[in-house]
Amino acid sequence: MDSSRPEIVIFDVEAVRETIGGTKAILEFGVIIVCPQMLVEKEYFSSLVRPQHDWEFGGFHKRKNGLTREAIILANTSFSDIARTVYDMLNGRIWVGHNIIEHDRVIVEQAFHKIGQVPPKPLDVFDTLDLCQRFIRGPVNRKMETVAEYFDLGKQTHRALDDVRLNLRLFVHCAAVFSLTESLSLLRAQDDNTNNNNNSFPRFPDPREFSIPTLRDESYDSFNKVREPISCASLNVRFGIDIKFWREDRSPKLSFMVDSPDNLSTKLDEFDWMLQGLFSSFRIDSEWRKVVDRKWNPPAVRLRITNTADEQTIVCKREDSGKTRRLIFKDYEGELQTLLKPGTRLDACLFVETYHYAGFADPTQEKGSAGIRLVAHKLIIHP
Repeated sequence: MDSSRPEIVIFDVEAVRETIGGTKAILEFGVIIVCPQMLVEKEYFSSLVRPQHDWEFGGFHKRKNGLTREAIILANTSFSDIARTVYDMLNGRIWVGHNIIEHDRVIVEQAFHKIGQVPPKPLDVFDTLDLCQRFIRGPVNRKMETVAEYFDLGKQTHRALDDVRLNLRLFVHCAAVFSLTESLSLLRAQDDNTNNNNNSFPRFPDPREFSIPTLRDESYDSFNKVREPISCASLNVRFGIDIKFWREDRSPKLSFMVDSPDNLSTKLDEFDWMLQGLFSSFRIDSEWRKVVDRKWNPPAVRLRITNTADEQTIVCKREDSGKTRRLIFKDYEGELQTLLKPGTRLDACLFVETYHYAGFADPTQEKGSAGIRLVAHKLIIHP
């Protein structure tokens, strides 16, 4: 991501008023991430959402758009199942929607509060309902369906993902009418906000443009805090998901191996050389392990998968149409083993991290180990 321009998300919910309490329950959620420079879709996610209790369906009946109670129950996906993905895609980005301020935003925040989680926060919010009121005159109402017909943008289906994409077309139309740079400040670099969000949304440069940072503070603490983003396109999976180690809670540590292109191997070798030199200055008797494994031809590197309560590797699937769909999993380990088979092609946003596992005090025991590892932040699997 270009850190100077925050990304835009457009989202929509299909909901029903609950029998008890009068609040609304989400039945379907759809969201797309939009490139702020080109105003085109980059990634999407969509899911039916089953209410936790039957009474939350309220007076819901089969709708003309094909949304049925049976389909929602069969999907068996609760909001808790998608909450992490929804939070990750919405938090810290610019939110756009039609009547988003009084409708969609309120419903999403209520859904997070219901499951005891903190809701995502926007960098800014733009409501296309308000934008349309600026230049639609006369008795025409400002509902999405009416506005879309007014501008000949297509029909509203009242399905979450369809409506989000229709909303994008409406937003682009608004951009053509208004100067976004001057009137909305949407494309202007937001230095203060951007600087505050750099840790949440790092830019992942390609190895060809990547420069190794200089560590001025030559302390062990600085060594342990190295975490640099880097991206690679069209990596080939050499070996699929491998489970060799386990966490204290008995959950598996997941990893897999990919062929390492020349440009990636060169940069990782530079990293190894610089950080091994820094580490050796601490006079610690641990073995330094190179990250690029050259016993294979071509060389290979291991990518670590994160799956903890606080963080999870984002996995997407690029479709034949070119659109990128965010995935959620019921069985994270099992479904990843199916997706990441040898020969699979993928793009990866990675963090280069340092590690050091100390050895035993007894000199007869095995030495400790240190080095750098590649942790997958996001994987985009090719068709």
